[in-house]
Amino acid sequence: MSYKLYSAPDSANIVIHMILEQLEVEFDLLWVDRSLKEHKGAQYRQQLNPQGLIPVLVDADTAVFETAAIALYLSEKHQQLGPQEAGSAERSRLLQWLFYLSNTLHADLRVQFYPHRHVSDGAAIAALLEGTQSRVLRHFELIEAELEKSEAGPWFLGEDLSILDFYLGALCRWSMLYPTGSALGIGFVNSNPCLRRLLAALEELPGVQRAMGLQTIKAPFFLAPTPPDLPPEQVSAS
Repeated sequence: MSYKLYSAPDSANIVIHMILEQLEVEFDLLWVDRSLKEHKGAQYRQQLNPQGLIPVLVDADTAVFETAAIALYLSEKHQQLGPQEAGSAERSRLLQWLFYLSNTLHADLRVQFYPHRHVSDGAAIAALLEGTQSRVLRHFELIEAELEKSEAGPWFLGEDLSILDFYLGALCRWSMLYPTGSALGIGFVNSNPCLRRLLAALEELPGVQRAMGLQTIKAPFFLAPTPPDLPPEQVSAS
């Protein structure tokens, strides 16, 4: 029985989509129309994700939500894309950086994407965006310093591709695109050579190319990204 991945273009599901393609497993891609707020409906919340968020991975009778949780679930189930030995230093490193990407970098990016959920007036939004972007840049400085430790590269864990790389690639992409007018822009990658090396390698993976094609995302996906050629309401949630 194949997986089911509930998706919307250029949403957090692209992390999971890339991982599924890399694993070369069977899955059905089920599109959720964000413009109609299908993910906010009672059926979606009751059966898939009580928060009404994307992505959700369904495996038989199990629905898994939260991007990092789904990535870890797939890595453990297929024993790929990350160290698997419980209690090992390598496994600990995978986990700490996975949760850093999810709880710290991704969390701050979500504040940037949706500042109106936190404050209302224009001056407050501008101040919030300025402070959040400063934190995001510090997060990327920390990640760049971590990547510098691996001479083998190009991946987060050195020579071995892992779920971290797909998650980081998506976060870099979004940080350069969103929100319009306040994003980091493509120049940010050029000032982080180790990060640039990772993103360039990620672009070459056939699984990534297949996933991005289905997501209506054109190359270059990470080094000089552009939004999907779709109405904005189908790409970003309100």
